[in-house]
Amino acid sequence: MLAFGSEYAGQIIKNAKALGQALYERGFKVLAEHKGFTESHTILVDISETPLKDGMTVEKKLEEANIIINRNLLPWDKRVGRDYKRPGGIRLGVSEVTRLGMKESDMEEIAEFIKRIVFNEENPKDVAKDVVEFRKAFQKVHYCFDSLTDAYEYINIREYCSLKK
Repeated sequence: MLAFGSEYAGQIIKNAKALGQALYERGFKVLAEHKGFTESHTILVDISETPLKDGMTVEKKLEEANIIINRNLLPWDKRVGRDYKRPGGIRLGVSEVTRLGMKESDMEEIAEFIKRIVFNEENPKDVAKDVVEFRKAFQKVHYCFDSLTDAYEYINIREYCSLKK
């Protein structure tokens, strides 16, 4: 984190905002649009008015397509009779895709995969094939040292720990 944290965190926020915008442009009701969608690694989407209707269904269909998200209660869900099993929302995080080297333009592709499942109701297995193909371009972990030697050369751990005492 000392070496890469600031750059990594900054790219996470850029990616989360870009994913929020890309989903919004595809007809999703992304929360906090008036605030740029997020200031963190996650975005929330109200999917209650989509063809799939609830977070559990969306979560399962996207998982079949090799896209991992979480169902998520929205602030008003309890009031309208929803619960944690079938909430009106989903939560998407971009930490891992950022760590794999994806940038803002790649969020467009991810949003399109999600749209194909949620709005177009395509077969998740067909979308999964495209997700696997897309993912082939992202095989290296970023925001880390390439070797243990690089890490140990960056900072003398014993010296750093003694300074913290």
